[in-house]
Amino acid sequence: MTEHNHNHENEEINGTLDINNEEELLTLYDEDNNEVLYRKVLEFYNPEFDKNYVILAEEGASDEDEIELIPMINVPNETGDGGKFLPVETDEEWDMIEEIVNTEIDEENF
Repeated sequence: MTEHNHNHENEEINGTLDINNEEELLTLYDEDNNEVLYRKVLEFYNPEFDKNYVILAEEGASDEDEIELIPMINVPNETGDGGKFLPVETDEEWDMIEEIVNTEIDEENF
């Protein structure tokens, strides 16, 4: 996966969730080891699951295309200057992520 720095500068408290909607570009590798550029559109911590989540969108999709949002679990490394992304696996997490994304999209008017 890719390394990235977690910046808490623009973090706000939304209820019990720490939300960061500062966009950032990330380069990840697909299953064929090809570089793919993604835009981080949302990052948040959920205390109920004690996990950090990141919502990605593939960079370069045209406005005519429906933009696919890709939720991932963000697992930082020990030094905090990188880490890895893991897939979301439980229905409870999917439901929580969908609610947060829909709320943020409504508030930001994407």
